[in-house]
Amino acid sequence: MTVLEREARTRLFERGARGVRLTEAGLALAAHAEAILARLDDAEAELHALAGRRAGRLRFGSFPTATGAFGAAASETFRRRYPEIELLYVDAEPYESLGRIAARELELALTFAFDRWPPGMRYDGVLVSPDDDIEYIELFDDPFSLVLPVGHRLTSFDVVPITELAGERLLGGPPWGRDFRHLCEGAGFEPTFDASYRTADFLASQSFVATGRGVTLVAGLAHAWRRDDIVVRPLRPAPVRHVQLAVPRTAYRPPATQAMVEVILEHAQSGGRERPAPPPSSADYG
Repeated sequence: MTVLEREARTRLFERGARGVRLTEAGLALAAHAEAILARLDDAEAELHALAGRRAGRLRFGSFPTATGAFGAAASETFRRRYPEIELLYVDAEPYESLGRIAARELELALTFAFDRWPPGMRYDGVLVSPDDDIEYIELFDDPFSLVLPVGHRLTSFDVVPITELAGERLLGGPPWGRDFRHLCEGAGFEPTFDASYRTADFLASQSFVATGRGVTLVAGLAHAWRRDDIVVRPLRPAPVRHVQLAVPRTAYRPPATQAMVEVILEHAQSGGRERPAPPPSSADYG
């Protein structure tokens, strides 16, 4: 550390009883070092491709509902087409995947964003993975539906107007809560969220709805995991999450990464955008 400070001609570390931490100058230098290492990784990948080395590995991230809808199938398609490339799959939330892409621990990942919630934001509202170095390939929009307990008054609607949720107890919130609140305010009311309940897990939310605790929203891709003791209805208007494919923003994209991009685009059409919306009848949901 002393040698590094001497070379930099400034103080890079603060030494104290609790250990060593970086100064402002040290943080700046660390950021540049990370960028340099990332560019070296990119250069190595390009050289390997130019040398004809197709074998290697591809690290692919996805969030659970996308995996269930089309990500797993896309992974297996890639393995069949390119058996010489080792594919590593990582299940993670979007902000976690973006951090791994920035650290060059993933080559690409399926993520999502809302109009008022970026993919790099943790579910406590802290932005932890800025997307300055990320390129997004838009795949499709995934609208949310309303989840109700059996026998709820709103199950009589084929499509529930958002104004009918005035006074209802809402379960959940992040990351769809901001867009939902904005839609409710546009409809002339403030939604009532249950402050004693916090989860971003769709199955957990459905479980509490089934007890009659309140109502919640669920993404279209998550309908495959719906419980038998709840009722799902379309909501108008509803929050929409934008499903995306995130890749590093670099001038060069390795052949394996580009091949996976093409496979994902193929499967997103059949597993996402063209996936039929579930019918609103209570026979299917209740």
